[in-house]
Amino acid sequence: MPLPKRNSLALLCLMLACCQKIDLTVTPEEDNPTTSNSVQTVNIVGTGEGTMERPYTVTDIRSALPAGQDSVWVIGYMVGTAPRSMNNAVFNSDATNQSNILLSNDSLCADTAYCIPVELTYNSIKATLSLPTNTARFRKCVLVKGIPSVYLQRKGLRKCSAGLWLVDFDLSSIEPQDWGSILL
Repeated sequence: MPLPKRNSLALLCLMLACCQKIDLTVTPEEDNPTTSNSVQTVNIVGTGEGTMERPYTVTDIRSALPAGQDSVWVIGYMVGTAPRSMNNAVFNSDATNQSNILLSNDSLCADTAYCIPVELTYNSIKATLSLPTNTARFRKCVLVKGIPSVYLQRKGLRKCSAGLWLVDFDLSSIEPQDWGSILL
């Protein structure tokens, strides 16, 4: 027996009011950056290949952008940030810019000539790597993965998709061939 129009409309409104929105969006792998806050070990045995085991240094990226590579790993110290331009670089932990970080081979660097900018596109990466959310990690060593490119009119990394803080690791005191296993 069909329901009267008025009751059908009320039933439809009740059904719609009880429904929850379901997001069926699928995120492609390249838009799903990875970060790690868990303890793990990475065996860094040297530099110069752009891999996690042999990351590029800041000097490698500054001297020549690796040609034909998608994403590479780079090791360096987070020494600041550059809001909208390298001319606006901030080399202290009071920075508010979350869109990028500056990496250097020297933890005490305060000169943009010795830094590369790293674009932080994804919110998960910003939470893990940006200076305002990681003030305690200012001037600490970090391993980042991104696409070598010109960014802020300098050689740097775009679309950072992964980052790992290297606990108590000092680039300057150990030769790359002796780095070995690093606890993250």
